[in-house]
Amino acid sequence: MTDLLIPRDLSYVKRRAKLKALFFEMSRANALDEKLQAVIDDFDAGVLSGKHWEGNGLVVVGESNSGKTEEVNRALDRFASQTASLECGRETNFLQIALEGETTWKALGLTVVRELGYEMAARKTEHEIWSQARRQLERTGTWLIHVDECQHMFETLGDKETRKVINSIKTLMKHRHWPVVVVLSGIDDLLGKVNLDPQFRNLMTAFHMGPINPLLDADLDEVDTAFVGYAAAVGVNIDRVRSEETYRRLCYGHGNLFGRVFKFMVDLFANVPPDCTDMTIDMLAERYAARSGCMPGHNPFLRDDYHACDVDNLLAGVD
Repeated sequence: MTDLLIPRDLSYVKRRAKLKALFFEMSRANALDEKLQAVIDDFDAGVLSGKHWEGNGLVVVGESNSGKTEEVNRALDRFASQTASLECGRETNFLQIALEGETTWKALGLTVVRELGYEMAARKTEHEIWSQARRQLERTGTWLIHVDECQHMFETLGDKETRKVINSIKTLMKHRHWPVVVVLSGIDDLLGKVNLDPQFRNLMTAFHMGPINPLLDADLDEVDTAFVGYAAAVGVNIDRVRSEETYRRLCYGHGNLFGRVFKFMVDLFANVPPDCTDMTIDMLAERYAARSGCMPGHNPFLRDDYHACDVDNLLAGVD
């Protein structure tokens, strides 16, 4: 992370925006980079060989708010910044699409076509749309597609329809003239769809965005790195709250999920008063209560036996 002091005289929105823009690389970022690189290297070698091969892809799963989207986005950005082109000669061009709610394979194809700069009527058939999508992928030199929140494509499908979509993805990956690396990300349910088809499962490399283990020093160290980084950005002393006990309470209050923990940190440090020099545990408790609406007896920063707090529901303890 680049050293950055966020002036207290900035507007609240601008301070919050700058805090949201900060990113702290963790060990899982390195692990994801390795998985992504291995998939791309295999693709590169396949194209370079001049022979038809089975294709490959990556599936990244984890609970909602585990930080999947941010980590995959950053991994792709890191790859692009370090690799202008593959050894097979293809330039680094990829497309990212985030599904919003229930969708279909046809609708995804239409989105791909339009994102690549080609307008096509929705009344066209699924086959026509995806034929055009493949032509546009080749025309633009796009050889990797990342589909985020991919579970939405399978939510209302029965077994037969699910297998049809999986077969379509395999066809896209194994296309003779323009094969594509497919990166799918979503909640853990997505992995069940991948495992449904043995051939598809064998084409995919899996990566799991696990929760924080508050008993693992390495995980608490990463929480500490972010906490220290945010504090430095706004210029507040955290010596009074910088402890494993605080971090464990922080993690418990947010389901041990990196994404939720980081969102709380952004909110916490964005609300540091202009004249504040030292962070206190009361400040963490106040922000937690402000966001969750909980009573003091369910605030993990106030209660001694904080594991008894109801952190799964808003307005906990309110009659």
